[in-house]
Amino acid sequence: MAAPKLKLTPKQMQIAAGAAVLLGAGGFLYVKFFWLPISERISTAKAGIEEVQGKIDKANKQAARLPQIQKELVVLNQQAADAEKRLPKSKDLPAVIDTLAALAKKYKVNVTNFAPSGQTPKQFFIEVPYSITASGTFHDLGRFFAAVALEERIYNIRNVTFAGGGTDPKLSVSFTLIAYQYKG
Repeated sequence: MAAPKLKLTPKQMQIAAGAAVLLGAGGFLYVKFFWLPISERISTAKAGIEEVQGKIDKANKQAARLPQIQKELVVLNQQAADAEKRLPKSKDLPAVIDTLAALAKKYKVNVTNFAPSGQTPKQFFIEVPYSITASGTFHDLGRFFAAVALEERIYNIRNVTFAGGGTDPKLSVSFTLIAYQYKG
């Protein structure tokens, strides 16, 4: 079957054309000034929401790790305190003297001379040498040196020179005690 043909008058055609133009212009204005701006604001808002949600997820993950991080911080602070005891940030001459005097007394070693010398800076620490002269029996001096090496603070003994012996059981010894200081 064939579709019936409509016959429009010129006035009806003008009205139909005018309606089509108005409908097209209205559609264009609707899309241009309403649909596109709203759609752009919606996509911008969605992107912002996704970004904020990503930050929230990241913060939640970090918050979940907070107890673990706090435990690690406690351990690291303890390790730093222990390292500070072994390698202090200051010269702390009184502590060196007290330690040396206590060990000398304990191991029956008589310290007769204690003289600080010039410091020697290294890459990560400073060497602080002390020239020391002491006397005692060979075994007392050996125990004294071993005790110095086992101290919590890091010490080193260099340039050991023994003198004496013979019939006197006491030896005189000169050495350089090296104390270390953190260079920070």
